[in-house]
Amino acid sequence: MMKFNEYEALAVTLCEALQELALEAKANKIAAIGTDTENFQTGYLSAFHRVITLIQQQADIYDVPLEKLSLDKIKEIDLI
Repeated sequence: MMKFNEYEALAVTLCEALQELALEAKANKIAAIGTDTENFQTGYLSAFHRVITLIQQQADIYDVPLEKLSLDKIKEIDLI
């Protein structure tokens, strides 16, 4: 039986939430094209790009598979 690891659970949960928020931000950016909020929505999405790619880079450095963090399904193209 595998022991519950609260740190792993926290990391996975945070990454799943970040992914959901990033995809929502992408949809909001697309919806805002040509409106007064386009620049804000673009910047908001850029912040997710920065954070998620940083986590992906750190995972690579520590040999943590992106699948373990639930970040294997989101690609950089989804964040621009």
